[in-house]
Amino acid sequence: MFDDLITHRAPPPNRVGKCDGGREQHLSEGAVMVAFAMHLLRTAPGLREVSIHPDGEHGKRFDFRGWLGRRGFTLKSPLGKTSYGGTYCAPDGKTIMVNPSSGRGDVVAEGDGTSIGA
Repeated sequence: MFDDLITHRAPPPNRVGKCDGGREQHLSEGAVMVAFAMHLLRTAPGLREVSIHPDGEHGKRFDFRGWLGRRGFTLKSPLGKTSYGGTYCAPDGKTIMVNPSSGRGDVVAEGDGTSIGA
């Protein structure tokens, strides 16, 4: 469903023989964060908001704003000094907050008396 989260790269010499077509598939930590956030929004009953807390390195390796924008999420209110931090809203009312900070858990969601953190 989210095949554009996977990047393809040439493998190092010691792994060339273990790859299909001479390319390795990589999933950055930022990609994992948005995939898990989207999974929670699609599957957790009543959940309307998920927070993602990338650190600076995640933001350098993954285009949060661009990827969310391609999924219909619009940046409604910027947060912090990065170009990607802020509250993103989808037309269906679901929200992803990208708060560039460490020590909070990569993905956090609360709803219906449940707290989920990864």
